[in-house]
Amino acid sequence: MLLTIDAGNTRTKWALFDDANDIVWQGVCTNQEVANAMLLPANTVCTRAIVANVAGEQHAQQIATLLKKHAVENVHWAKASPRACNVINSYEKPETLGIDRWAALVAAWYMEQNICVVVNAGTAITIDALGKQLENGQEMGLFKGGVIVPGLLAMQQALSAATAQLPMPIPSDHKNIHFQREIFAKNTAEAMHAGAIHAISGAITIMSHKLNSIYKSRPRVILSGGNAQYIKENLIADVTRQAVIVDNLVLHGLQLIEKDAQ
Repeated sequence: MLLTIDAGNTRTKWALFDDANDIVWQGVCTNQEVANAMLLPANTVCTRAIVANVAGEQHAQQIATLLKKHAVENVHWAKASPRACNVINSYEKPETLGIDRWAALVAAWYMEQNICVVVNAGTAITIDALGKQLENGQEMGLFKGGVIVPGLLAMQQALSAATAQLPMPIPSDHKNIHFQREIFAKNTAEAMHAGAIHAISGAITIMSHKLNSIYKSRPRVILSGGNAQYIKENLIADVTRQAVIVDNLVLHGLQLIEKDAQ
């Protein structure tokens, strides 16, 4: 079995894959709670793990300590590479690409074998273009590049912090807002919220249209992360028809990367 861990900016997720590549155990917690996380079910032996950590060295140390408690001895701290699992990384310095983005791209190519816009919707939102090219007669995925924007709440908080009279959004209030594509917001809080979601959906739409112009085919939009459903609901129609939500996209990508490396 293989334990996969996705340590993001705010939350840490994990999944245990069996030898048939199926998830048999999974969990999630905030990064502040990770020291007490139960990565494996009781009486389960797993000696291998692969970790995608973008939360910094201190968080990595907490995860390492936790893995020792679970007797997981063989730990692969994953980094992006020039290529893996038939995907080519065209970043100027491939190793500087966030491992969460790289794992998501690998999983997306495995699923679709075709052009995609890959969206990780968390504290920050990454919107990455996955193209394709022929290499020695085989069609390969080609990561062409992407953009990073603040997440839905972070974008509003940044706007409030930089202005004198705009309100600071409260996370609990943010969760209760039900905005339905209405661009004519009738109060300031909703105007900020509307601006953030339209900026995000607009960036996804532009990326989708750009890939369409290159490959003459509308790409699949693959979304994952805490705000994936809300973003999908607010995409314009010609993008929404091509949009799907995939839970644990990064964890699936990590499992593929580890399997490919064996």
